[in-house]
Amino acid sequence: MKVKDAWYFNYTQKESEILQPDMAVPESHVGIYCEFEELVFPISFHILGMCKGEVVFDKDIMAFGNGDDADISLRKSGYGAVFKIREDKDCEPDMLRVIYEAGGKSETFETECKYYTFSGQVSDFDGKPFPAVVMLYRYGFDAAPFIMGTWTDLNGRYSLRVPAGSYNAIYSDDNSYGISSLECWGWNIIADRDEVIDLKIGNGEVYSLNVSVNNGGVQTLFLTFRPMVYFKKEEYDTVVGEEKVHITDVAPEIAKEDVTVYVNGRKTDVISLQKLYEASPDGLHLPMYMVQIPREMHPDCLDKQTVVLEYDTKDRGNGRACSRGFTQFFYKDGFCTR
Repeated sequence: MKVKDAWYFNYTQKESEILQPDMAVPESHVGIYCEFEELVFPISFHILGMCKGEVVFDKDIMAFGNGDDADISLRKSGYGAVFKIREDKDCEPDMLRVIYEAGGKSETFETECKYYTFSGQVSDFDGKPFPAVVMLYRYGFDAAPFIMGTWTDLNGRYSLRVPAGSYNAIYSDDNSYGISSLECWGWNIIADRDEVIDLKIGNGEVYSLNVSVNNGGVQTLFLTFRPMVYFKKEEYDTVVGEEKVHITDVAPEIAKEDVTVYVNGRKTDVISLQKLYEASPDGLHLPMYMVQIPREMHPDCLDKQTVVLEYDTKDRGNGRACSRGFTQFFYKDGFCTR
């Protein structure tokens, strides 16, 4: 077992600011990410948090691998695991030291800590404020205890102080999820500066938005995503390539004119829109789309890129389907890096 990352999330909202406590209540905590060939329990952790040379917390805790308790939770996926250790100090430590022991071996992990602020507004597709929770997955894709987040105010405005680093996803919604709304998702979020992130809630989702670069041929970027709406689920068979497959279809039918893409706030052309299918190892097939946009970037933006993709079918077809999603990547010296 090797600890690869550690962080402290300081949740500061008052109880009265949690708009829907039945949906989500974020918590202050120490997070520890490790990789392993085999997890051997028990695991002892000694966690030291420092701020400007002073100790802000000094904690010993054991993980037994037999489920969550009031002080520690564990989630595993493949050869990675995240431990959440509850701690409620109102502070931002600038250094974390984790001494851990398992199977008779003891090691130390130490990291400097930085913090940045994400802020903005959550609204709907009619431009109205949408009070909601805003949550971040640092690793993986699991239950609410492992998420960092905050609630907006009644005008949909939020401010979220987060540890520096990369996050698998950010999302926002309220308890109308699956009834009249679905979540707004952002993918591969990079906390390396204070940033304004506005989220937009519709009745659909832009799921698993990803960017890839065409390094040969025409100079373009490919955006792939899987859209879905809460009011549709159809099952049918079709032929993909030369293979007959079974489709589970929760996606709206999207046309090229329904799609709008922004790169760092600038609207860009949509060159093409193609319908594809995402396939799982167990044979599940779901409709997805690939959007092609120009690759060239503005000279003042040769750094972190934020790509926002929206679709809005207005009232065409079987009712309006709309959502916003976004993702981030780096563009340096003429090349895209992830």
